[in-house]
Amino acid sequence: MTMFVAIFANAQFATVEFTSNKKTKQMRTFELKRVSKNTLRLVVPKSNMPIEIEKVDVLADFATAPVGSEGYYLMPRGELIDFNAPQGELIGGKISMPFVAMKTNQYVFWAHIRKMRHEAWSNARVDKKNFKAVISFRFNQTPAGAYDDIVIDFNFLPLDAGYVEIGKAYRNFLLERGIVKPIKERMKTAPHLEYMAKSIPVRIQFHGSKPRQDKDFTPDNEPAIVPVLDFKKSIEFVDSFKKHGVGEVTFCSAGWQSGGYDGRFPDLFPISDELGGEKALREFIAHTKKLGYMIHAHTNSTDCYTCSRRWNGGEIVAKKRDGSVQRGYYWGGGRAYNLCAKHAWENYLKEDLKKVKELGFQAPHYIDVFSALPPYYCADKNHSATPEEMAQVQRDISEYCKKLFGGFASEGGFDHICGQLDYINYISSRMNRWVLAKQGKEKENSFYGKMAKYVDRFVPLWEIVYHGIILSNPDRLTQNHTTGKAKTDDSGDLRFNERDGVQDPYATLKLYEFGGRPIFYSSNFKDVPRIKKAYDEFLPFRHLQLEFMEDHRNLTDDVTLTLFSNGEAIICNYGKEPFEFQDKIIKPMGFELVRIQNKKRKLFKRRAIF
Repeated sequence: MTMFVAIFANAQFATVEFTSNKKTKQMRTFELKRVSKNTLRLVVPKSNMPIEIEKVDVLADFATAPVGSEGYYLMPRGELIDFNAPQGELIGGKISMPFVAMKTNQYVFWAHIRKMRHEAWSNARVDKKNFKAVISFRFNQTPAGAYDDIVIDFNFLPLDAGYVEIGKAYRNFLLERGIVKPIKERMKTAPHLEYMAKSIPVRIQFHGSKPRQDKDFTPDNEPAIVPVLDFKKSIEFVDSFKKHGVGEVTFCSAGWQSGGYDGRFPDLFPISDELGGEKALREFIAHTKKLGYMIHAHTNSTDCYTCSRRWNGGEIVAKKRDGSVQRGYYWGGGRAYNLCAKHAWENYLKEDLKKVKELGFQAPHYIDVFSALPPYYCADKNHSATPEEMAQVQRDISEYCKKLFGGFASEGGFDHICGQLDYINYISSRMNRWVLAKQGKEKENSFYGKMAKYVDRFVPLWEIVYHGIILSNPDRLTQNHTTGKAKTDDSGDLRFNERDGVQDPYATLKLYEFGGRPIFYSSNFKDVPRIKKAYDEFLPFRHLQLEFMEDHRNLTDDVTLTLFSNGEAIICNYGKEPFEFQDKIIKPMGFELVRIQNKKRKLFKRRAIF
């Protein structure tokens, strides 16, 4: 209680730095207002941020710690940074969940970004003496600069709280307001969820595609589709799972639509003859369901291509402020451009999704990228939308899919559509890139190369919030964990499905430490016995997908414990020696399921800074 008295007894301030598009800076001090027993609120009015303001940095006076002191800075994916970080500026990037947190010798708080979350970055500054948490807002990807006030709630917790309690605090915020509901509750009216929680998700990657080229194509000169797993061959593929004894599988059918994988979006129809056409697709869907497996469709409402029949001079594209089109990467359809989801929703997407449903696909419908990135803005005067308005469009589309198909899914861990999601493919690729950087495989001056200099370790913060609510896999690192490394790292490459079959035990341990559900991208028959291995491995643990994650800690430097709401825990041993816990011996680079014998499930007092 002493901490709460100290923080609320005196006025608290934040320094706010305003940077213009001419790189000039102004600094102002804002007083934080107490809005509840344990919460201080910062409001930076929109009127303080005219269109020439390009960036705003927020530094709360208490969000600092002496270099070398105990504690940490916590970013939304669970990147944990000790206060012995090197001097310089950490650029953490856009945030997947709308908060950052800090634990110092004086305070424990999580800073909840209530407005302008899509513009927020998790940054930090380190000098010789102090580590300072910085929440940065960038306004260069909006139709006209800041479109709302900046509002941040600094929520204070007791000094013995850590990242587990921080994650639970945000989880409780979502549950108490009905923004999300547990899987156990939702599956009473959505029976597919129980099956999905027990199943191995397999994304057919892909039925067919075109070789990727960084070019604009028209319907007259676009390349031909290369079949990888046509619909007739796809029947043999799902049969192979049944023959190998893989029980529950949820197939996501990717690259079935017009033009193949990422080949002609937003066009979904007509179904390409090179893959067998609509009749063969319907037969494949029906056959998969007859085997007792689930199958749902992959579509995309963020990319579009010049070879689309709907291109219409670029009318469908999200525009920049100067009226030019927003460019993406390049995939099967050639150069990708950012599709304006608002325009799609208002003009044709509803009817397209009805036609997808009529093919026989089941819940949950999967729309790529929606949760892998913050929503795009659009400055086209005919369908202008701020990122927050586009986020609402995505929620509307997702809700429509839930009503039409019975459920909804997407790709990554950006949680602006958390209330609509049944599952995501992976939470992020940050862990994988961190590992590569530690191995010297990322350039030192790249975004991830610099990040790795600061991040000490990852903790399952996202999972503490969403385990038992959204089915997930921790990271690109832990996908395909029994099938081996792909020949390329690019899922748009036709060779992506060729794998070496070598299992990475570190990736497997991370999958189970973070409570993940195995997931596979494959169109390769050789992968089926490898996926069967993952299925058998998952069987004793899969019931935990319905439980909340209630605790996570290190028992030793090499051994972790992850506790779930049913009283069971997963122990992961990253060390070279066996580890004994209760009546179990956990082998080196092994993991075990245990039931905690202490009824209170408090193994021992939490270390003050853990």
